[in-house]
Amino acid sequence: MAAIDAATFGKVLDPVISNILNPIVELMFAIALVVFTYGVVKYVWGSNDGEARTTAKNTILGGIIGMFIMLSAWGIVNLIASTVNAL
Repeated sequence: MAAIDAATFGKVLDPVISNILNPIVELMFAIALVVFTYGVVKYVWGSNDGEARTTAKNTILGGIIGMFIMLSAWGIVNLIASTVNAL
């Protein structure tokens, strides 16, 4: 069984990260941003209705959590990529 060195693995991993993972993470971040914005709009428009405000708060919270998860995923992927490329 042939050993794979880190440089070769990094060269194989770079196109996968830049062409597949980064666009997926960017798309999911954009979706979370849209959900967050939708929640803010619902919160402002439903300011008189308590139930609508609660639903909007949950939507805003979901958008924030989604953005945090996508930002964390992007950071982890880039950390792994830079670690593999540095070896």
